[in-house]
Amino acid sequence: MNEIQLFAGLTFLGTIEAKVVDASMGVIGGTLKPTSAYYTNYQPFFQAHLETPNWEGLAALKLKTVSPLAGEIVAEGGIDITDVDGVDQIDANVCGIGFQQMNQLFPDS
Repeated sequence: MNEIQLFAGLTFLGTIEAKVVDASMGVIGGTLKPTSAYYTNYQPFFQAHLETPNWEGLAALKLKTVSPLAGEIVAEGGIDITDVDGVDQIDANVCGIGFQQMNQLFPDS
C-alpha cells in the first residue's frame, strides 16, 4: 500500500492508504482518512453528490492526489469519493492512471 494525499485545490482533505483496484484500468483506491477541513467544508457536498450528482460542482473542487513516490498523480478518469451519510468509512478511487505512473506507484502489480 502507498499513502497518497488528497487535495481540493490547495486544501488538504486527507490521506488514502491506496492499493491497486484494477491495474488494467489504472485504478487505485482505499479508505480516506479525512482532515477536519474535509468534514467541515467538503463532506456535505460529497454526501449530497451521491444523492443528486453535481458534476459542475465536482469539477470546481479541482480534486487531485499526490504521492511522495510519483508526485501529482494524473487521474484521466477522475477521482471518486464515496461518503455515505451514516457510514463511518469513506472510500476514494483514483481512476485512469497511466501505465508508467502506475509502475512508479506499484512496481509489483
